[in-house]
Amino acid sequence: MRTKGNSHKPAEEIAKKAQVRMDNFARVLPPRMDKALKAIRMVGDCTNPTYAYTDVQGNAIVNKLRAAVEDVELRFAGEQGKSGGFKLPS
Repeated sequence: MRTKGNSHKPAEEIAKKAQVRMDNFARVLPPRMDKALKAIRMVGDCTNPTYAYTDVQGNAIVNKLRAAVEDVELRFAGEQGKSGGFKLPS
């Protein structure tokens, strides 16, 4: 027989676990976003006149970045994203 004090315990535990997961997300996301955005800016810095690249290479870089963003969108939508590395075309 349940006592009155224990009747809401499972729901409370579930809510607490969900809050912990939300807190963890809020804690880890900002530094990861800062790091990702900085990395993207650094890729953009490769367009300065110090470097030389072909249109094919530039398009490959932009397409891979777009694919990575699409992957993130899929994952936030609950679908399995596709991951993979990058190889600069010659």
